[in-house]
Amino acid sequence: MRWPPEAGELLPRFEEAVGIRKKLAAYSLDLTHESGGAKALGFARVLGITLSSLDYLEAAIRAGIRVTPIAVVRENEPHGVTCLVEFPLRGIGIHRYRVVPLRTVWEIRDQDSPPRLVTAFLKP
Repeated sequence: MRWPPEAGELLPRFEEAVGIRKKLAAYSLDLTHESGGAKALGFARVLGITLSSLDYLEAAIRAGIRVTPIAVVRENEPHGVTCLVEFPLRGIGIHRYRVVPLRTVWEIRDQDSPPRLVTAFLKP
């Protein structure tokens, strides 16, 4: 595996990605979070995805990073690099026919570390 990863490649070690559930529950889907609340409101209003949909969103993210190449890689000293991966996300319930781009950002400390989810939000 080449280090650092490059745009156009799949996220290195995507099958070992960490921090997804924790970041979604405590930030991206938490309506009461100071800075994550707006993201949570967007997920709920646009796609019907709420904290009760945590399993669905985690599975969709894991599926998305398996097939979608990295769009952007940025240096993130002293924490390695961040990688942006964006893919379509389908809503649930009455929103099941709506598909919106989901932007995910991953921190990778070095070639021996799995990617860690930094943020996930709907792209306007």
